[in-house]
Amino acid sequence: MRRNEYLFDLADWLTDPPSGGPIQMWVVGAGLSALVSLYGISCCLTQRATTLNITTRGFQPIGRGLWLEISGIHAVTFGLVIVCIGLFMHFQWFWGNHKRLFPFHEVAKYCAALGLVVAILAHAYTMITQT
Repeated sequence: MRRNEYLFDLADWLTDPPSGGPIQMWVVGAGLSALVSLYGISCCLTQRATTLNITTRGFQPIGRGLWLEISGIHAVTFGLVIVCIGLFMHFQWFWGNHKRLFPFHEVAKYCAALGLVVAILAHAYTMITQT
């Protein structure tokens, strides 16, 4: 059961209100989330993305080497996944630490999480139905 405890701790950390104050608000909630979102937007606009080449047991590797280059609709859906992650980070750590935005951060955060689930499903669908 120790392996699952880490997952529950991670879920608690992501769903609890942040307690980092203004440093966490600006470094993670504004800076890091902006970098993540900008990379996702650039993937969508250029239709090119570079990611880690992760293979799962039982599946053939998609490419060779540590990095995987994807293009076209696959890069667009991957970019949407990255943008949703950036939005989640922004809503959790910027809005969650802001006095006026705090009451709205839960709804915005869960909307971003729902968008993330939809984007992951779209990305998985486009990767499975490669032509």
